[in-house]
Amino acid sequence: MTAWVMRWHRRLSLLAGVSLLLWASSGLLHPLMSWTNPRPAAMAPPVGEPLDLPAQPPVLAEPAGILRLLRQDGRVLWQRASSDRQQLRYVDAASGEPVAGADRERAILLARHYTGLAVEPLASVVEVRHYDREYPAVNRLLPAWRVEFADARGLTAYVSTGEDRLASLTDRRKRLLLTLFQTVHTLDFLDGAEGLRLGLGLSAVGSVLAMAMLGIGLLLRLRRRSAAPQARRWHRGLAWIAWAPVLMFSASGLFHLLRLSPLLLPAPAVPAQAVQGPLSWPGELAGARSLSLLPLGEGSAVWRARYDAKRLRLFDARSGAPLADEAALARRLAGAGASADARLQAGFSDEYGFANKRLPVWRIEGEGERVFVDTAFGLVAARAGGLDVAEQWSFSSFHKWQFLDPLGKAWRDAILSLGAVLGLLAAGFGLSLRRRR
Repeated sequence: MTAWVMRWHRRLSLLAGVSLLLWASSGLLHPLMSWTNPRPAAMAPPVGEPLDLPAQPPVLAEPAGILRLLRQDGRVLWQRASSDRQQLRYVDAASGEPVAGADRERAILLARHYTGLAVEPLASVVEVRHYDREYPAVNRLLPAWRVEFADARGLTAYVSTGEDRLASLTDRRKRLLLTLFQTVHTLDFLDGAEGLRLGLGLSAVGSVLAMAMLGIGLLLRLRRRSAAPQARRWHRGLAWIAWAPVLMFSASGLFHLLRLSPLLLPAPAVPAQAVQGPLSWPGELAGARSLSLLPLGEGSAVWRARYDAKRLRLFDARSGAPLADEAALARRLAGAGASADARLQAGFSDEYGFANKRLPVWRIEGEGERVFVDTAFGLVAARAGGLDVAEQWSFSSFHKWQFLDPLGKAWRDAILSLGAVLGLLAAGFGLSLRRRR
């Protein structure tokens, strides 16, 4: 049995060893990016003075996916999104006239707000309608604007004008590190050939996982043997302390790869909601600092008025009648019953991770899944069933080691990096032994 285990451990050593070297070394780039990333000057969207409401609401001759009242460049504007929320149009709230170029100007306003660069010249302002290597799908927000500043760092903000959110903040250093990470760690250069990317990833990570398990068997069987060359003793010594990190990284990486590949998990269809026709205009909307019209389906809609950090009110957009609390709105958007458990969630968790971007959200306990609803924009931010929760938990715990968060981010990243270095060294000694044979 020992001979069989050793034979297969050696057969897998080249593929698994090279894969481990590449993945561990590129994995070290992740905490490096975290340490060197540019930091936003603001974390929340800009909040202005109470809005000057027009005398009458707009007449929606065409379906709107969401309608927002905004203050921009000294004017109050209506921002109207198409049913699929992919096109934005702006209308002067006082005159009803279209405002050309307002979306680009809002992108610049948001970029300056989030970066704190109020007067820095701009290098470029480009609308983004597709994900790419610099702005990958993990950012979740489309369409967006790429606003690059003409500073020494090449600071670039990706902002969503439809939601006033900062999607990503990058500079030349981060773009270089991200390209290296994506090329080696996630094989993103094969995005156009997902079957090939998935096959290579499964072969490589599967070989690492199998080699690690066979190596554990050898360690247990050969633990009393001390007569071995120095390089072999070093390899075994490193293997004793590296096997746990290697297993954690490879097993969680395999689960992550299988669960999130577009070939195995197609993107769910998102039904478009829209509102059209005459609207109510309750007098209680006066004094709101932000005002949105959210479609709820079947022709109904709700006015959502935010007056300050603690005061929020909802009104039926057809009748003008005040509505129940925000939890009821969240349940309706989630398609859940009135008795479904609804809790406001202000931070990320194993069920609802950082990649989902939107906070705060309402966590609705649905049938066999949790639904996370962003009531500010009237949409479902994420759905998490049993396998989704398990995958997110395993990835955050065993791949990112977030169970070490109580120690602080710096200590967590340092220990995580040490685990990757141990895997690197064990693979390096193993490959050197193979080369000597």
